[in-house]
Amino acid sequence: MSLAETPLRPFFLDAASRQKIHDDARVTLAQTARYVLSTADHERTDRLWPADSAVFATNPMSVAYGACGPALFLHHPYTPAELPEQSRTWLLKQPLDTEAYPPGLYVGLAGIACTFLELGMPERAREAMALAGKSPLLFDEANVLFGCAGWGLAALRLYEGLGDPALLDRSVEAADHLMDTARREGDTLHWVQNSDGLVHYGFGYGAAGCGLFLLQLYSLTGETRFRDAAVQAIDYDLAHRMETPLGWQWKSFDGDTLVKPYWITGGAGIGSTLVRFHRVLGDARFLAAARRIANDAAVKFSVEPGQFEGLAGIGEFMTDLHIHTGEPMYHDLALDMAETVMWFRINRPEGVAWPGRWLRRISDDYATGAAGIGLFLGRLLHPGPRLLLDLPARE
Repeated sequence: MSLAETPLRPFFLDAASRQKIHDDARVTLAQTARYVLSTADHERTDRLWPADSAVFATNPMSVAYGACGPALFLHHPYTPAELPEQSRTWLLKQPLDTEAYPPGLYVGLAGIACTFLELGMPERAREAMALAGKSPLLFDEANVLFGCAGWGLAALRLYEGLGDPALLDRSVEAADHLMDTARREGDTLHWVQNSDGLVHYGFGYGAAGCGLFLLQLYSLTGETRFRDAAVQAIDYDLAHRMETPLGWQWKSFDGDTLVKPYWITGGAGIGSTLVRFHRVLGDARFLAAARRIANDAAVKFSVEPGQFEGLAGIGEFMTDLHIHTGEPMYHDLALDMAETVMWFRINRPEGVAWPGRWLRRISDDYATGAAGIGLFLGRLLHPGPRLLLDLPARE
């Protein structure tokens, strides 16, 4: 049986269930925003909002664990709140440098630059991106999470937002480095992570994320060498799937003993990338593979509700498919996951709080807590572009 012929497991909610989850999500989104607003501590310098402990091992500003994630959540047009001026001032006052801040997208200066752009601070965005370009760590790793591909994606976002050709040149520089350092396996490309010497799979650390950057660069430049490398990268991760009793699954890295369905590590991240490959290239095999992954990743339960390695990230993948195909089944799957996500709510007088990684502490951050969950609920209610993955229109 070919991939295109693989039967999909149908899933549909009844109208009453659909409406109830919509209503619950709307209230939860508002109460989440209220809680995030209430927990900002503008007197601290090590963090602005409660976050995963990784904020203290990284920096106070990052998208993943620092202040930029909640700021993007509060600033988002579908969040029923506004980022306070005091919080904007806190962000602007943080000293940025290449010693305390790595250059990458989710944990470093490139993501901070994207945040400033979203917040309507273009000059500060330029400054942060220029600083990222001077980092001695700029080409240490290939991946999207904190490496060269993520920095390249950020440069594309700023190019589209600001129209500065120098930013496109930096993206090409990042792509050239990726293509020069890639390892070939048959007709596929992959990268070894320098920090541990391992080959990782998936969106955050693996070839899929590098492929998405190369794909977006191709969509802006039309240079077929970027398209070809992008396809070879996503094909590498597809070729290294695990056929399990639960369907297609991925290890985090070569030699791992676990398989995961999540966004940063696992099937949901690869599936979300495949949706964008089909959007740009139109090759039916990419959509067929994304559907197959969705069929296998459609879980009702998970140990965590968050974006990076929880149900919210899988729900975002289902929302990607719903937006791209218009098929209501994927919206219903995302709603079903949102219902489970909302079981994790912690009701407080200040609003709705969320447990972070391992459910050990309340977190407002994007990777594990309120900001990432809130952005998922907002996009579920108002389908649209996904934060940092889809390029903004140039003004």
